[in-house]
Amino acid sequence: MEYKKIILVLVITALIITPVPTMTQTPEPRDEYPEPLVGMAGVFRIRAPPLNVDKAIELAYTIRNLTYDLFQWEINYNIEGARVQLEIGDMFLNRSLELRETAPRRAAVFAFVAAVHYSHAPPLANPVLGKVIRANLGENGTITNQTVQAVISAAGELRELLVNAIDYASNIGVNTTLPETLLARGDEKIANATSLLEAGNVTEAFMYAVSGYRTYVRAYHVLVRITFIKYIREVVEMPEEELTKKLLEERVPAARIAFEKLPEWVREHVRAKIERGEIKSFNEVASELAERAIAMREQVRLRERENLVHAIRRILERQGVPSGVITDEEIREIIENSWNEGKRGVDLVRQVLQIIREKIEERTGRSINIPTPPIRRPIRPPVR
Repeated sequence: MEYKKIILVLVITALIITPVPTMTQTPEPRDEYPEPLVGMAGVFRIRAPPLNVDKAIELAYTIRNLTYDLFQWEINYNIEGARVQLEIGDMFLNRSLELRETAPRRAAVFAFVAAVHYSHAPPLANPVLGKVIRANLGENGTITNQTVQAVISAAGELRELLVNAIDYASNIGVNTTLPETLLARGDEKIANATSLLEAGNVTEAFMYAVSGYRTYVRAYHVLVRITFIKYIREVVEMPEEELTKKLLEERVPAARIAFEKLPEWVREHVRAKIERGEIKSFNEVASELAERAIAMREQVRLRERENLVHAIRRILERQGVPSGVITDEEIREIIENSWNEGKRGVDLVRQVLQIIREKIEERTGRSINIPTPPIRRPIRPPVR
């Protein structure tokens, strides 16, 4: 049973730390979610769990209450991602409320997705730190007393939000021991930064101030994650031993899909090397495939050039040009030079034939008629 609890925690962790999109427009939620997928973790697809709609909406509101002030603080620092995430979360929550009576299953999924978006608030505090630092650097981008003071001040603002969030979570029965431990650790680092700054050690004070700020961010992140996990365990409509199976669905690795798309002879070549122990990792597989692709391209290129040499030789024979006037080796050299100039396809053939025509006229003193491919012209619509 314990290992299943561990898997559950890992799943929820993956949900909460999914990358934050930087879109400027919020997508319109779809009504149809026959197979609701929220994210991925490793080789599994993460599905929205079968939530009771009322509990799912309660989960969304709880995470929103926990992160709303943090979102607003980030928005005040012009963090666009915070505004986007809050708007998307509200959009899904509103849609959930609309479907609550008519489509409870979809409403529960929308509420769950809203909660996931609300949970993105803590990581968005990191860009705030970057803005504060850049706005308070000295000349030539140097770190000054003002820089450290600004970081300490921003950390104080974040700490106040964190303390309020911990109080809220504690009042609804969330175990806040770990966030409180991280809060104390952040306080210690900020205190060290203040002492070092007073002693004139600006660089080390800056390092402690930044570390303290990031510890507060981590504490907030852990608090949201713990709250999320608590609610998931309470709101799912099934025994815990079945939850992991419902949350996770094994998916086919992309590498296997790509491998199956390769030509049969390439797959056999790579498979044989794996069986002989010559390939032991995916990077080696990728390297081997890259080498085979280069070799195949070179083979195709050589075959095309040889075909062109034979075609030109037949044309010259029909025109009565003796083989000694221009050799096959010269023709290959002309083709190679034109290829290196970037000529391909019809352009390659036209240039090669033109050069050969000029060489023959120069060496024999007579003009020969070598047909050249027509110039491709764009198709124009008929005139009415």
